[in-house]
Amino acid sequence: MAFKAWRQLTPYLVFNSVVFLQGALLFGIDTGSFGSLQALPSFVHRFGVENASGVFKLPASRTSLMNSLPWIGKLTGCLGSDAVIDRVGYKKTMYAAAIIQIVALLIEMTSRHWAQFTVGRIIAYSAVGLVENAVPAYNAETSPAATRGLLSGSIILITSLGNLWGSGMSRAYAKEPTDKGWLIPTAMQFIPAIGILALVPFTPESPRWLLLKGRKESAKASLDKIRHKHEVESGATAAEVDALEHMIEEAQAADSASWLELFRGNYLRRTWICVTLFVLEQTNGNQFVQSYGATFYVQQGLGSMSFTYATVGQVVGVIGCAFGVLLFDISGRRPLFIYGSVVCAFLLYLASGFGTIRNPNQSEVHILLACFILLPAFTRISASNNAFLTGAEIGGVKMRKKTMALGTACDVLAAFLVTFVTPYLLPHMGPNIGWIFGSVAAFSVIWGIFFFPELKVSKRKSGLCFEFEGQMGLADTQTTTTAATSRQNAPDACLVIDVRRVDTNAQRGGTTTTSPFSMLQSPSCQHREV
Repeated sequence: MAFKAWRQLTPYLVFNSVVFLQGALLFGIDTGSFGSLQALPSFVHRFGVENASGVFKLPASRTSLMNSLPWIGKLTGCLGSDAVIDRVGYKKTMYAAAIIQIVALLIEMTSRHWAQFTVGRIIAYSAVGLVENAVPAYNAETSPAATRGLLSGSIILITSLGNLWGSGMSRAYAKEPTDKGWLIPTAMQFIPAIGILALVPFTPESPRWLLLKGRKESAKASLDKIRHKHEVESGATAAEVDALEHMIEEAQAADSASWLELFRGNYLRRTWICVTLFVLEQTNGNQFVQSYGATFYVQQGLGSMSFTYATVGQVVGVIGCAFGVLLFDISGRRPLFIYGSVVCAFLLYLASGFGTIRNPNQSEVHILLACFILLPAFTRISASNNAFLTGAEIGGVKMRKKTMALGTACDVLAAFLVTFVTPYLLPHMGPNIGWIFGSVAAFSVIWGIFFFPELKVSKRKSGLCFEFEGQMGLADTQTTTTAATSRQNAPDACLVIDVRRVDTNAQRGGTTTTSPFSMLQSPSCQHREV
């Protein structure tokens, strides 16, 4: 079913998605490289403090600040993303993010003091905040409904590849004592920034954003480029633009999309679900492994092999993330979140249990290491993938960007807490820190069972629908013959749009041409067949 739905993708749509997903590399390479960078001899010698034994180390307070303060920049980018995207569009937002990233890297690479390096990362993270909101929203607005899980959820997969890239670069310079040991891994972040500036000009603007600006013809032209030729010829794209325009008008007529609306009525539940997912994504062990994995291995006495283990963990994370993205539209979001969280809790509790052993043998040490190496795969399968995909879906046509902005802002606050506190806890707790993150993962299981709705496209009787629990929703239709809209008599009823277009040649033969597109319902929609 899901693989058949992927036939709706066009090469140009995939190209656009990949170009925008370069933004995820900005964040991935930084977190992957800095997680290992801060344990490299060259970096510690440049920004650390020499102790009485003549050994350079980063004090806990400095480590805490260098890891946590950049989240202030990301918070700024997240909260400002909605206004920036609304004003200039997705493409110019990506240009701005790339330029900010380049400036930030120049500040980092000319640093001779840890404070300047940290200022550079704060600026870089403001760019990350922009792209982390722009990329999934752009992919959600341009992709057919049945492939939204693949394209929007791919942001974590690409981020994971960036993590692997950054970690691998640090591994290559694990024994380099000079400044090039940290400068070269840092410089790798120029590549996606330059790629964005070079390739985004060849992508179309979001049709939805163009409609919001009253540019219907441009929206139609944009949509025609990313849909199959037969959909354009049959008039399906014209019908899709008409339907989307109607829904935008309905949403704007109902009320202005203010920030306060996130906490009213049906949107309150959407907001709560989105925010909770983003907080769990940072506190279930994911951020600990990303930021302090290499440091943890060094503290366990593993020396230069620490960077190898950190890199292997990133490889496992990429594999897990890829499986999650592929399974989204097959198994659904909810089972992956629940069962992935079960495994996270098991691995963290198991590692903590072995961490209580005073003098572990070699087998016990290997099991402990295996737990932390395997953990990234299941943090991605469970919370990470789901947070970004759900955040891009659950707000609907009216509140998508604001819901996503608030969710990622809370994600930043949770990440700040984890990265600020961990350096003080880790030296004393060691593997026992898993009891804390494992308990969050265990809570995720309970929360997922009782509160996380399924958002997967499913086949029901004769049509496609979105399953929503508790009146939440997106509706997805298949276009067939004639355009029609219907409304229930209730004052706040669901708008059901069944867009139908006739292909003249197909009509003569007594057949119809079908083409998928996504539709967004009013907040009070029950799921229903179309």
